[in-house]
Amino acid sequence: MNHRLPPRPIARLAQGMLSSLLALAAVAGASTAHASDKPARAVSIVVAGPAGGATDGVARLIAARMSVTLGQDVIVDNKAGAGGVIGTKFVAQAKPDGQTLLLGHIATNAIAPAVHTPRPYDPVADFESIGFIGSTASVLVVPAKGPATLKALLTPRGNDPISYGSTGIGGTAHLLGHVFAQTTAAPLLHVPYRGSPPALQDLVGGRINMMFATAGAVAPYLESGMLKPLAVAASQRSRFLPDVPTFKELNHPGVVQEGWFGLFAAAGTPAETVRRLNQHLNTALADPTVRRGLEQLFVEVAPPAGPENFKSFVQREAAHWAGVVASSGVRTQ
Repeated sequence: MNHRLPPRPIARLAQGMLSSLLALAAVAGASTAHASDKPARAVSIVVAGPAGGATDGVARLIAARMSVTLGQDVIVDNKAGAGGVIGTKFVAQAKPDGQTLLLGHIATNAIAPAVHTPRPYDPVADFESIGFIGSTASVLVVPAKGPATLKALLTPRGNDPISYGSTGIGGTAHLLGHVFAQTTAAPLLHVPYRGSPPALQDLVGGRINMMFATAGAVAPYLESGMLKPLAVAASQRSRFLPDVPTFKELNHPGVVQEGWFGLFAAAGTPAETVRRLNQHLNTALADPTVRRGLEQLFVEVAPPAGPENFKSFVQREAAHWAGVVASSGVRTQ
């Protein structure tokens, strides 16, 4: 069966994303220009990574729309470094007034605090959870000439381990590989890289056997046929890869990792401010232009929910991944 992505050329995706941002920016500019009570200080959404990545794209879509509803400038502030720790810690230590926010995700607000020694921040106690934005599932991909099914991948090959690439030690792909090995008893060999591009290139070339990555990261390779997906690490099939089964369907229900995005503020931010920001976030997520833009990034938009629900979710995620990290023995400084 052909498991390539539905026809959605990458150039068209990028063009659609740019169109969404331009449309939102035009509306935001018109709105804030006429807001007589616009605060002098802009709200900043910190992205703990470089400009141009998926998290940055999500932040810019949200910021552009919230500029309209808040009636004040909302800017994106990229603070990359230390695997997301620098930017995330910056927000944890910011003044708790709702003016400095974090576009957090599974790596920054669930995994990094468990991996780093000493722990740089508490993913629950050091933040106010404003709201859930959306999620994107991890996909197990292999070279075009690799095994056609998960069962074939797991078929013993003598003493040879199954090599898998990741974006670095202690990252999401590394830890999901650990979960996969525990669940399937597969003899895995971890091969860490400095980011996705070199890992995916080696996967295409057959120098490693498999890799976990987001649909957005592997989309060009799936569309070109250079890689093929075997399973999705999600609770249900991805709308972006409807023909690819979940691990649960393949009798490995424990292999689940849905990358998620959410908005946070520093601990101590007044509850009323958190509720107000949550309302503006949910309004932004209901906007058709924002939803289209997030779709270009392969992000499933979360249903509207309050801060309490999101906080409970973050607590569960932090506890779960702390357990995974502990069982893996991975620690970085």
